[in-house]
Amino acid sequence: MSEAEEVVEKIRARLAKEKRNVSPKPFEFWIDGQLAVISQVYFEKKESLEKQLEKTILTFDSWDEDIRYKYVNALKEYAEEERQLFLNREFHAFAVRYDQLFGLSSYEPFAIKLDIKHLNQLYIAIQKHVTTGFYSELEKIMGAIRIGIAKVVADADQREHVQKQTDFLKQKQVLEDEVLGILHAEETYRIFIQYVAACFQSVSSNRIDAMCPHFKPYQHLQQELFKHVARQISFSKAYDMHVSLKKELMVKFDAILAQGFALTTDEMVESLVLSPVIQSTIDDVKILLKSEVKEGEGEAIPDLS
Repeated sequence: MSEAEEVVEKIRARLAKEKRNVSPKPFEFWIDGQLAVISQVYFEKKESLEKQLEKTILTFDSWDEDIRYKYVNALKEYAEEERQLFLNREFHAFAVRYDQLFGLSSYEPFAIKLDIKHLNQLYIAIQKHVTTGFYSELEKIMGAIRIGIAKVVADADQREHVQKQTDFLKQKQVLEDEVLGILHAEETYRIFIQYVAACFQSVSSNRIDAMCPHFKPYQHLQQELFKHVARQISFSKAYDMHVSLKKELMVKFDAILAQGFALTTDEMVESLVLSPVIQSTIDDVKILLKSEVKEGEGEAIPDLS
């Protein structure tokens, strides 16, 4: 609301300077993630945007009196809470930048709207880990949020009730409802916050691809996959296990971040992600080759230790 008020005042000042009048512009009022009413902004009036919106709500014929006053009170409470929070200039910059990047309708696949309380929870969780200056790290913070949102969207998109929609627009709406439901529910939003805060502190997941070729257990596993498995079973089986390994490494990385644990160094990625996942794949290869030998279709089991 405060940000919108500032925009309206800037437009009024420019119109007054240019001695111009413009027609009213539509303004959407959302409560708890739901569109409540569409109002009009009159730039020639001196009333605040909040006051204009309040009048629209009080005269909205589709609601009875109790509903109208309920929304007016909610508007006042929200506006006051926002004013108090925006006294913190860092949080103000954080909230404005978030809306610029993720709150607009142009954001794909859809706008990710968070209310002031959720934004403040996210800000507090990340801000305490900022060490070199908040404003200098603001874009890095937004990068971590972007990764977190992308993960929520990707996970939601894999759910059966989302995928079974055949109509594209309906599927997109179901996906949007699913994502916003996750971000508005207390427990799942807590996990999202943990993930983003940990992501902000961690090395990039791209380090996995960079580290693997130099990690000896990985080198040994690749040799066994594309030498023994490919020859004794099939190349496609070896390749499928290789692809599965890559996916499992990312799953492990994300699972650690979701617990709120940051992977701040390559050594931590090596010990907590690469080592256990690669060892698990080595064990699978041993079992696979052993079963082939028992059936009389394979060669001697290679030493994968």
